[in-house]
Amino acid sequence: MQNNSFIYKTETHLHTKETSRCGKVSAEDHIRGYKELGYTTVFVTDHYRWDLFDSVSAEEAAEVQLLGYRTAKKIGEEVGINVILGCEIDLCGNDYLLYGIDESFFTTAPINDVREDPIAFKKMCEEMGITVIAAHPFRYDRTPVVEAIDGIEKVNASHGHYYKNHNEKAAELAEKMPHLLTTSGSDAHKIKDMGCGGIMTEEVISSSDDYIRILRSGWYSLIDISPENK
Repeated sequence: MQNNSFIYKTETHLHTKETSRCGKVSAEDHIRGYKELGYTTVFVTDHYRWDLFDSVSAEEAAEVQLLGYRTAKKIGEEVGINVILGCEIDLCGNDYLLYGIDESFFTTAPINDVREDPIAFKKMCEEMGITVIAAHPFRYDRTPVVEAIDGIEKVNASHGHYYKNHNEKAAELAEKMPHLLTTSGSDAHKIKDMGCGGIMTEEVISSSDDYIRILRSGWYSLIDISPENK
């Protein structure tokens, strides 16, 4: 949906090099860069670090898991941009973006009990008030488990990967299943990814609740500067 009142930009999918091993841009550079690009809000969705949580205590792992977000949050307060915590987690070969989490999620959520069962994972998220969005649902020719999600990343605008995201398949799924929430994200790992995705709204998003409420309303537009559209 296009509307001239949609003037505020939100990044929904971003990885920092402090936490995500694939991240190439620091949290500070991300936030300062997004401020220059005119974004008002950024979700930091670093990868859930299974390697850490499987090897050290949850408390120790959480310190690394949250480092990128906490750094971004601090810089956001300095420059005037909202920074909200999210996460991308790999379960059974599919990737899921989580919205509505707080820092305690990484030390209290019973992840190991549901890591091999996306449906059980979805139930856990429902009980915790977490919204689950399938990240780049058709990358690598994967097929999303629709019973395990609330929505899909209709546009993944990453320029930092050398394979197609198959956004056209995500658009087809959205048309077939209109109950699914749809969103867009830059999936920013490198500088060239920054500002290529996200959503535009007529109000500033300042919380995960704001974000999900707006997605459910349908009153927003998708930013799409993905490789397919270059």
